[in-house]
Amino acid sequence: MSFCRYILLLVLLCARFSSASAQNIVVQKFQLDESDLTANTAGTTVMDQNGQKCALIKIETTQTGFTFDVGLLGVVKTEQHPGEVWVYVPEGVKRITITHPQLGILRDHDLGMTLKRARTYLLRLITGEVQTLVRQARASQFVVFQLTPANAIVELNGEVLTNIEGASTKFLPFGTYDYSVKAPNYLSEVGKITVNDPKNKHVLNVKLRPNFGQVTLTVDNNAEIWVNGELKGKGQWTGNLVAGENYLETRLPNSWPMGKQLNYVVSDKTQTIHLDAPIPFHGELNINSTPLFADVSIDNKPVGQTPLYLTDLLVGKHTIKITKYGYESYQADVDIKENETSNLNAKLNPIDAPAPAVKDVAKVSNSKENSVSSTNVTDNILSFTVNGITFNMVHVPSGSFMMGNDKIRNERPSHNVTLSDYYIGETEVTQALWNAVMGENPSYFQGEELPVECVSWDDCQKFVKKLNELTGRQFSMPTEAEWEYAARNAGKDNYSYSGGNKLRSLAWYSINTSSMPRSVKTKKPNGLGLYDMSGNVFEWCYDWYGAYNRDASKDPTGPSEGTRRVIRGGSWGYDETYCTVTKRVFYSSDLRSYSIGFRLALK
Repeated sequence: MSFCRYILLLVLLCARFSSASAQNIVVQKFQLDESDLTANTAGTTVMDQNGQKCALIKIETTQTGFTFDVGLLGVVKTEQHPGEVWVYVPEGVKRITITHPQLGILRDHDLGMTLKRARTYLLRLITGEVQTLVRQARASQFVVFQLTPANAIVELNGEVLTNIEGASTKFLPFGTYDYSVKAPNYLSEVGKITVNDPKNKHVLNVKLRPNFGQVTLTVDNNAEIWVNGELKGKGQWTGNLVAGENYLETRLPNSWPMGKQLNYVVSDKTQTIHLDAPIPFHGELNINSTPLFADVSIDNKPVGQTPLYLTDLLVGKHTIKITKYGYESYQADVDIKENETSNLNAKLNPIDAPAPAVKDVAKVSNSKENSVSSTNVTDNILSFTVNGITFNMVHVPSGSFMMGNDKIRNERPSHNVTLSDYYIGETEVTQALWNAVMGENPSYFQGEELPVECVSWDDCQKFVKKLNELTGRQFSMPTEAEWEYAARNAGKDNYSYSGGNKLRSLAWYSINTSSMPRSVKTKKPNGLGLYDMSGNVFEWCYDWYGAYNRDASKDPTGPSEGTRRVIRGGSWGYDETYCTVTKRVFYSSDLRSYSIGFRLALK
């Protein structure tokens, strides 16, 4: 690209005419043109300041750049035409001055007559010739945008400029350009910039106005504060809030989250907003003892004497301790469930009585044995006990089925899959089983019989590895094909959901529990006796996510590599479309969500 343009330098080389005078502008002829009606014809007539038709002088010349002066009456209008300059003047003009920047001045030339309105006159000029010498000169310059905030992006005539430490620059030819400056959470700015100074760069300071303001959010009970799905803090949070619709929510384990939609208007002052605290889930507990009138404490806080009926216990585990003078203390852990009444009957042993058998102590304290066993309960079910927690694996016979759904983009094409027999978990892995294997419970919603959640695919692999070390067996996650085959009752069913087409009786999903997952085995099973294959929590599968193909396959394990893992089955917070037996969803293997758990498979 050339960065120069041609400019006029001005060199008058010669002036040729026969007159002995050095004058470069000479009037050769001036006369009234009786046959020319231009000054009195519609479209070429010009009116003077008094509303009268002007006289028109047509000046014949091959040069341009003249200016004209007729004294106090003034020139009304000048028009450049090929080989002519038209000069409109008022009636009464007698003299004219003609000026040219290179050819000089013809001063106060006497026309020899007084001009009349609406008449056309011819004036022929003889002038010297203007010749010019040209050279190259700069016709480009740098433009610099200094930006606030420093991450703003400049778009100049449709081109996005590179931002380096809060500044963008471009070397541009002279001209006028459109620009826009944008940044997240700021109001955009648009404008025009003209580049025309060859000596100095053009610097434009752009400071965008924020589209956010500072707020302080508070909530009682040190509850979690979530803004637009992102955890911000506990109890109190101060930070920036974007203008417009924002969803504010407070959360606590074993409690109903409380949310509100806020249409935030930006203010220069920090606004303080108090949010409603989550509403705890409550259950009931009926406590009796032999003998009566024993003291009861729950989680080390005295609550009264037996018999005792408590109606406002928070959902979750509580440690119950019962004491009476002259008797051994009794302690047990009780899992309180929402809107359910739990019962605890304690028999206190006198201090001088012999110690109860070990099995009775285990029954009273509910403590877990540090052991692992497995037995065949029936021909179709394997039962395992790990550290006191029992779980069942259901046999899935070998067979073939058509996997997928041709009506949905990432579920097609339908294709034939043949599977060898295997076992699959009767339910999702529960929090009790996870805790028995891993020694901790990562779930957001706590409860032994609730499915474990907030576990990533990678976390599940660690669980499987440790379970295999404890049992000596080769548990795994089900492949996507194994999962769908089992959900379809070993390929025998063609229902939309696992177990039927009436989802309310089969699954916990957004219509009947938009607040949290529910205990396993509380909805109807499918034909194999498997629970919650639709709803409750999504379930990780072993496979990388990838597109289906039409080829028949045997015991497929999915693509050999990928970036995301498959989850199946829908969950408590999603609608029925996610609960179908063919629905495919996929996430990064390190994602943890209180909507995602898993179940086991065993070959």
